Amino acid sequence: MLRLARRWLWLSIIAATVTVHVNAQNTTTHAFLWSSTGGMKDLGSLGDSSYANAINNAGQIVGYYVTSGGTYRAFLWTSGGGMQDLGTLGGDFAIASGINSIGQVVGGASTASGEVHAFQWTATSGMEDLGTLGGTSSSAVAINDLGDVTGSASQVGAIRVVAFRQAPGKKMYGLGTLGYRYSYGYAINAAATVVGSSPLNKNLTPYHAFIRRKGAHVVDLGTLGGDDSTALGISQSEQVVGWSAFNGGYPFQAFLWTATSGILALPTLGGQNSAAQAINGKSQIAGFSDVSQTVTHAVLWTATNQIQDLGTLGGNYATAQSINDLGQVVGWSTLQ
Repeated sequence: MLRLARRWLWLSIIAATVTVHVNAQNTTTHAFLWSSTGGMKDLGSLGDSSYANAINNAGQIVGYYVTSGGTYRAFLWTSGGGMQDLGTLGGDFAIASGINSIGQVVGGASTASGEVHAFQWTATSGMEDLGTLGGTSSSAVAINDLGDVTGSASQVGAIRVVAFRQAPGKKMYGLGTLGYRYSYGYAINAAATVVGSSPLNKNLTPYHAFIRRKGAHVVDLGTLGGDDSTALGISQSEQVVGWSAFNGGYPFQAFLWTATSGILALPTLGGQNSAAQAINGKSQIAGFSDVSQTVTHAVLWTATNQIQDLGTLGGNYATAQSINDLGQVVGWSTLQ
């Protein structure tokens, strides 16, 4: 059980992404910034590959890069300063997953003792340990403009990992599950409403997307007809995006959920799999879609029936991870 808990927590630390395809693992990958005027821009790296996970309205970007020795290190990128290493909590690796409008960064980093803890970083205070829910591990994935953080953390004994919400200056608060030991918080809006996923039973499958409003219980958002679903983004008006299976566990398709319409499939580029990973205040949605069995492109949905192909940096794989209210998109792409 401990092994399963660590595996699921590790998945949440690595940017809450749905997939890093095999064809993206065996070649150099770089973070990108896409805009409607400038197209897709390579952000480079401080080492080998790099991955952008989030962007705020000031155009600040966070993510992680891979050192020549294979270690993950968190970065902050700005147009004036380029890519900056954010350090660790005393260990050897860190991943930055979220950033808010005032430049507060969250993620997961190793400590001197080898544990992985959620962190918050600011330019004035550096990297601070956010602690756990009593266990040995935690990771922060997203932060809203009020400083409320969500992610996942282990409880006593490290055999239970649950989504948490943490207000500024407060301790982590476990949000519950959909029925078994695990849940994972992936996004939070200004009302401190959290979305994520949680398995329904001890087999850890199926797992469903959930929404958890402040002061309420975890609510199952269902699926598109298959076994599994995961919610990865939420807007201020509670539009939720993610991915869901149609039949069984795969293939999976991007969805948009609202309280009035329920869960709706978004269009694709013609391939099997797609996922919606973030949504901004203008209902623009960023994610990826397979073009074929070997080609995946970053995409932008501008309406429930409109999809725009953002392409790649020259390789056969790209995914969009975040979008700000200016319509700027970040993610990563293979180079060839």
